Amino acid sequence: MGYMGMGMQKWIYTMRPRKPFSMQRKGSFTSLPKNNREFKLQPSKRSNSFIISIVILLSFGLIIFIMLPRWMVYEQNHYNHQIEAKKSNDLWAFNFLMKSGKYRLEKQNYIGAYSEFKLAQAIYPNNSEIEELLKETVIFTCYNHGLNCETHNMFDIDD
Repeated sequence: MGYMGMGMQKWIYTMRPRKPFSMQRKGSFTSLPKNNREFKLQPSKRSNSFIISIVILLSFGLIIFIMLPRWMVYEQNHYNHQIEAKKSNDLWAFNFLMKSGKYRLEKQNYIGAYSEFKLAQAIYPNNSEIEELLKETVIFTCYNHGLNCETHNMFDIDD
């Protein structure tokens, strides 16, 4: 940086010292015009907020109108899936109980077979195979163990 001469430095050094906290005019520069603006409260524009609220309500209505059929299809598919899963679980449990009951009947565990067949009958009450197996186990438990004889009389089995 080179020496600039005594331009601005001279002006600064020739200023008079001022009293502390005094409001003096500055030196030889032109002051900027003051803009005295008044800010008034303006009336609110309700039409603008009304239009915005109408647009928001219409957009929500449009979204609901578009999404409602999809939601109904989803609910129906979900309901059908739940019914199919329940049927599948019931069928699996029924087959398991039948297999277990037949195995116990072969091993001459008549009381265990009777309980398995009663549970299977609770799942599918109108199954004819279950009714026959229940009659058979009731006969064996009544004659061998003296149990379920009142059920034996309900079936009206001829000896």
